[in-house]
Amino acid sequence: MEKEFISIAEKYWIGFLTFLPGFVLAVIFLLLSIFISRKISRLINNRLKLRLEDQLLVNFLTKISKWVIILIGFVIAMQLLGLATLASGLIAGAGVSAIVIGFAFKDIGENFLSGVILAFNRPFRIGDVIVTENITGTIVSLDLRTTTIKTFEGFDVFVPNSIIINNPLINYNREGTRRFDFIVGIDYDDDVGNARNAILERIFDVSEVLRDPKPFVIVNELSSSSTNLRIFYWVNASSVSRNLMEIKSEVIESTVKAFKDKGVRIPFDSVQVQFKKDIPEIPVIVKNSN
Repeated sequence: MEKEFISIAEKYWIGFLTFLPGFVLAVIFLLLSIFISRKISRLINNRLKLRLEDQLLVNFLTKISKWVIILIGFVIAMQLLGLATLASGLIAGAGVSAIVIGFAFKDIGENFLSGVILAFNRPFRIGDVIVTENITGTIVSLDLRTTTIKTFEGFDVFVPNSIIINNPLINYNREGTRRFDFIVGIDYDDDVGNARNAILERIFDVSEVLRDPKPFVIVNELSSSSTNLRIFYWVNASSVSRNLMEIKSEVIESTVKAFKDKGVRIPFDSVQVQFKKDIPEIPVIVKNSN
C-alpha cells in the first residue's frame, strides 16, 4: 500500500515537473503580451494623433489594438501549456458556440458593433454637445460598450452604444453655422421698436454672435400680460472655444442689460379676478403681527 502511494506521488510529481516549465513560460509570455500591448497601443495612439484629428477614433482604435494583442498572447500561452487542441477547438467551434453565446451576450455584442460603427462613422467627437434619449451633455469618451456623456449638472452618464445607434441624435457642434433663438416678454406700454433696437445694439457684445447672417427680432405672440419677442441669432459652432449653452446664456443676459439701459420693462404674469355682483362682500381684517 505504501509503495503504491509512493509510486502515485512520484508519478504526479514527475508530471508536475514536466508541466511546470511550460506553465511558467506561458505565464511569462502572457504577462509579456500585456506589457507589449500597452507599449504598442501607446505607440499607435501617438502615431494616430499625428494623422487623425478625431481623438474619439484614436482612443477607440488604441483600445482595439490593445485587446487584440492580449488575445493573441492568450492563445499562444494556451499552446505553450499544451492546450493547443483546446485553443484550436475554441476557435474552430466559434461558429457553433456563437449561436449559444450570441443569445447570452446579445447586448454586449450589439453594443460592441455599435461602438465600431460610431468610431468610424463619427457622428460626434470629444467635446461635442449632443442630445440623445433625453440626455443632453458633452461627449467624454467612447468605449467598446458605452459612450460617456457628462451632463451640464456634472453627472457622468454611461449610455450603451446601441441606444445611440438606434435613436435620433442631435449634435450641436456638427455643422458650422447654427441658429439659436429665445423668447422674452415686454410690457404692453413699451415700444416694440425701442426694445428691438436695444437688443440688436447689445447682442454683439457677445463675441461669438455672427454679423452675417444678421440677428433679427420678431413679435412672436401677444400674451395675457406681455408682448413676446423672439430673438434669432447665429453662431459658428465649429470655431467657438466654449459651450454653446454658455453663449446663449450670455446673449440673454445682454438682452436683460439692454432693457435696463433703455427702460424697457419685463412684466410679471398677471391674473385678473372678477366677482359677480350678487356675491356678498367678505370682510377682511388685517392684524399687525408685530
